[in-house]
Amino acid sequence: MTWTPELRDFIQQHLNDDTAELLLAARRYQGIDVPFAVEQIGARKRLKGKLPEWYANAELVMGGRVPAEQCSSEATARYKRSIIEGKSLCDMTGGMGVDFWYMSEGMERAIYTERNEELCEIAQHNFRVLKDGKHPEVEVRCGDGRELSIPSVDVIYLDPARRAGDGSRVYAMEDCEPNIVEWQDELLSHAGMVLVKLSPMVDLTDVLRKLKGVTDVYVVGVKNECKEVLVKAPRPPKGEGCRSGNEVRMHCVDFLADRTIEYSYDFSENIPPRILSLPQQGGLRWVYEPDVTLMKAQAYGPLCQRFPVCQLDFETHLMTSDDLIPDFPGRTFIVSEQIPFSSKTLKLLLRAIPQANIATRNFIMTADQLRQRTRIKDGGDIYLFGAKVRGMGDVLLKCTKVEG
Repeated sequence: MTWTPELRDFIQQHLNDDTAELLLAARRYQGIDVPFAVEQIGARKRLKGKLPEWYANAELVMGGRVPAEQCSSEATARYKRSIIEGKSLCDMTGGMGVDFWYMSEGMERAIYTERNEELCEIAQHNFRVLKDGKHPEVEVRCGDGRELSIPSVDVIYLDPARRAGDGSRVYAMEDCEPNIVEWQDELLSHAGMVLVKLSPMVDLTDVLRKLKGVTDVYVVGVKNECKEVLVKAPRPPKGEGCRSGNEVRMHCVDFLADRTIEYSYDFSENIPPRILSLPQQGGLRWVYEPDVTLMKAQAYGPLCQRFPVCQLDFETHLMTSDDLIPDFPGRTFIVSEQIPFSSKTLKLLLRAIPQANIATRNFIMTADQLRQRTRIKDGGDIYLFGAKVRGMGDVLLKCTKVEG
């Protein structure tokens, strides 16, 4: 990688240009590696909202498409720093180095490991640019972490690659590289704590069954979109065995635009939710949609224990209450109309509701099918939930969102 002031300026000047046209006109720009510049422009565009601090720094070099897709956001990287303890860190799967940089703040020793030579070169450049008084001198190791020696540190961090050899996405731990299930014993023998970032699509039950000594699972979201699952396993004290899955603490965290939702509970609390027995007189009034992180964790039972809510039906993951619950961890809606589902209803619905945000939960149709059948335009202030409700069957709930 040859990074020059001219290349930096070229990227900044053409950030909003058509990259296909830039490639076609590459001969016009003597001394500029136009393909590399185009790759940088594309990566910067993808990372503008995800990494605003890095995007704003013109001296930083971004990784390619896959590293840019897989790297953490600024918010989630900072959050990882808040859940680890110790003075030394080794990132065994460094990538673009985003998690590593934010997690190493305040550390006395920080080791970055990455098998891709180009990413190592980019990371070394970026760490020099970012250097401040809050981070230690970084040790960069270029090579496969499974073949290099594992240092003895307080924290080992891994973000296994979730791409198969053909480029397709994979989610199961055994299909990712490195295979953390096979490697976990050796890692724990060198670290006080191992923190692993997994796909938001991973099966949490499978994780707790196959990983040893897990004490905490963090389901992390940004703007009501589940982004990653973090699994923390401290090395147990000498003479003590690993914790069982029932002793795990679950943490659901979502960084919304105006606030942060945080909800924690013991895994042993995850009992079946309370189900609506009969709709209130006059029908449903308040409906709650749990935050996406809580739905990923399937925390419906703990929610019913913590709040006076019940689920609309056994597989309908919407909740209701007699009175408004202002601090429910999710979105709150007030129901203005309950419409029994029928083919006749669908034909008349467009006239009554020309525009709405449509979602379905345990319903006879998907949201796309419902929109196609009704021809209702997307958006607006109305929310239309298709849901199965205990004692009512399939129902369309016309709602408006409660702000605040």
